[in-house]
Amino acid sequence: MSYLAAVGITVGFLAGAWVYLSGELSLIGFVGFLGWASYFAAGGGTKGARSAFCTNMSGILWGIITIALSSALPGVPGIAFTILFAAIMCWQAKLGTLGFIPGTFIGNAAFYASGNNWQGTAVALICGIGLGLLSDVLAKKMSEKKQAGTDPL
Repeated sequence: MSYLAAVGITVGFLAGAWVYLSGELSLIGFVGFLGWASYFAAGGGTKGARSAFCTNMSGILWGIITIALSSALPGVPGIAFTILFAAIMCWQAKLGTLGFIPGTFIGNAAFYASGNNWQGTAVALICGIGLGLLSDVLAKKMSEKKQAGTDPL
């Protein structure tokens, strides 16, 4: 079986489990999928998991800082904070573990989309990254048994 076929199977089953469990456990389901996407977009493996985790969490942190400063400085238009912190989220990419800019924006957007629930966002992103790693590892194991010329995908 090809890796693509295998990852489709593992992602499909794990996605169904995630939807069910996130509902049962009152986790933010859509945010888990964002963490999962971050894992694969960051390149997968332990490096991708670490990169997705660090950048997703930094995105949440920048959201928290933005909200705090907006509250502390109500006379400053909110757009000023958006401009400043969007730039900083790019500039931090000079730091090795924060080099995956999309991961930072995913974490930041997930924070705002969750209603500024940093705890729920962090937990769901971490679960999603874990699901990405699990689906990747399982798919690689399934595709190791590939026989030449027999795989339709």
